[in-house]
Amino acid sequence: MLDAADWTAIGTSALAVATIALGWVTVKTSAAARRHDDDKRAEDRAADAAKRAEDRARDDRLRKETREQAEQREHAERIAREDYEARQVLVMVEEKEHPGLGHNFNRRVTLSAPHAYPIKQVEGCMVVPSNSGLGTIGFGHHGDEPYIDENRIYYSFWAEVPDKAPRSTPIMRWADWHGNRYYQYRHYTKRFGQNTEPLEAARELDLWIRTGPNPDEPIR
Repeated sequence: MLDAADWTAIGTSALAVATIALGWVTVKTSAAARRHDDDKRAEDRAADAAKRAEDRARDDRLRKETREQAEQREHAERIAREDYEARQVLVMVEEKEHPGLGHNFNRRVTLSAPHAYPIKQVEGCMVVPSNSGLGTIGFGHHGDEPYIDENRIYYSFWAEVPDKAPRSTPIMRWADWHGNRYYQYRHYTKRFGQNTEPLEAARELDLWIRTGPNPDEPIR
């Protein structure tokens, strides 16, 4: 039979085992909690990193869109400004004979530009209308020396208008100081590509003049 000392020993052993078991459970629980906390912190860090990456991508996209819009606006404003400057070029046609002998020139064509709008490579030809459409004939003269007054510089050319086509009109071409190429035909000025030929430009401008909106008509 177990005496009091034996029961005391058994109780002490059981308490020790229980204490060890509780300690083991506590250790395991603490380790699991730490793992859970570590996993949660890792998930939070990954979510934060993904959110920061998303925010950066959004900010980069917004900055790019803002920059592109500003560039497009600046480009449109520059085009409008350059086209406005080009419309300051004037072309005048006079019915007069060439003063020299041996020529049949009967038109003097003069293009002028303000001093504030320097141009170069001034040239042109006559656009001859016919039943079959438009054609061109060269001036047959390389042009007089440019001359100036206090406001403008003038480029003059001599041309021959055939008797059968008295409505022939010059089309003039020049390059501005930005390198843009412009044509003027029947007092309408438009920017064209560098390789556009005079006849092609005349046809396009003529079509616009004939089919474009009439300024006397109300806008619908």
